[in-house]
Amino acid sequence: VDENYLGIIMKEERNKRMIGQRLRDKNEVVVHTTDFRKLIAVCLCCLVGWLPVSESFVSIVSSSRKSSSSFITQYASLQQETQKEQKDNIFWNWKGHDICTKVVNDDKKKKKGLPTVLLIHGFGCSTTYWRSTTEALKNEGYEVHSLDLLGQGFSAKPSSVYYSVNLWANLVDDYISQVIMTTNDDDNNGVVLMGNSLGSLVALAAATGDHYDDDDNDDVDKSLVTSRIKGICMFNCANGLNSKGSANEPGISPAVRFLILRIYSVLEVLIFRNKLLLSYVLDKVVTKELLRDTLQSLYINDPSRVDDELVDSFYYPAKEIGAADALGQIYANDPGLNPVVLHDKYSNLLATYTTDNGPLPIHLVWGDTDFITPIEGGVGQFYIQLAENTKTTGVSIDIVNSGHVPFDDNPEPTNAAMLTWINSLPKQQQNDDINLNKVLSFFGIN
Repeated sequence: VDENYLGIIMKEERNKRMIGQRLRDKNEVVVHTTDFRKLIAVCLCCLVGWLPVSESFVSIVSSSRKSSSSFITQYASLQQETQKEQKDNIFWNWKGHDICTKVVNDDKKKKKGLPTVLLIHGFGCSTTYWRSTTEALKNEGYEVHSLDLLGQGFSAKPSSVYYSVNLWANLVDDYISQVIMTTNDDDNNGVVLMGNSLGSLVALAAATGDHYDDDDNDDVDKSLVTSRIKGICMFNCANGLNSKGSANEPGISPAVRFLILRIYSVLEVLIFRNKLLLSYVLDKVVTKELLRDTLQSLYINDPSRVDDELVDSFYYPAKEIGAADALGQIYANDPGLNPVVLHDKYSNLLATYTTDNGPLPIHLVWGDTDFITPIEGGVGQFYIQLAENTKTTGVSIDIVNSGHVPFDDNPEPTNAAMLTWINSLPKQQQNDDINLNKVLSFFGIN
């Protein structure tokens, strides 16, 4: 089947939350307003304790309800746009939160014995920018899954969680075990993780089982992880959850590290923990035009790839309730372990990862003009050194003419490098095809 077999699965309550056009007070009374941005600002002030709920708040609500017909018109328009943006998405419930996912394959081109591919996006992104990667893998016979990490894209953005690399690694691990492994007739083919920037770090944390160290259960069998994951492809790799991770990058002097952390501590107080300010920026400052200009600066090889579809995939999630809190946490929370530390911490595991005690295959495709995670940086140079001894480390690398998003900025050479690597991985022999009816049944689609 083609991509359209998934259909359009939308939840009315989910749509309303994503559009951000419905608020409820403690008595569950629905509030509508044409000046919605003003109301959101007041509500956020109340939530963070900067303003009490007072008669002035009630007066804003009361006056705004007089013009509810205008609100309804705006709501209907935004709802249509959001539904269009989310075509072919499936929502998977993870610990009570909706995770936006997409599954693609082609029965006519599907090949036996291939691993399933799971795509993990970078900071602030979504499944959308994997469009060329998904198509290339599908044409090679792979089943391709992609998801929006909790707090990003079109997934839920709860304020009740602590956002971290290991939170998302846990999400990835659960998705593999609860969705991919339960919807295949034969799970021996395993999964290849592919990530971009922050997504690459999440993939590495998931592959090493580092997120289990956050749990109280010391009896977790990490061999369950290694039996599932057959390799990682990184389209560059971040050094942490946020820029604080750069303070721990290889080669950084103590003085520079101290300066980075001091500057970041000031920014954290003034900006990243300031929910009202972040809400204002996302609501008033972030426009489609601004996003288009920003994205084009990242798409160095071919800025024309920044089309309406891509811009919308960043714009609409930024307008959701909860986006400001998620953004603030991602910028301010602990950056977690960088790739160098993870490799050192799990050196024995990574060196004897496969069933024949070989290293975990890791391939990197890095843009030569990437200024976000430059190949000349500590992480890039670390992987270049590992790639000099591929047989021992399992690491290989290709450098392409591109910026931070090589798979979408310059897809032809990037896909060629990625496909050469993944097609070289050992293939599991099997007699039965993947049963897509199980995938549909898992999500309640008959």
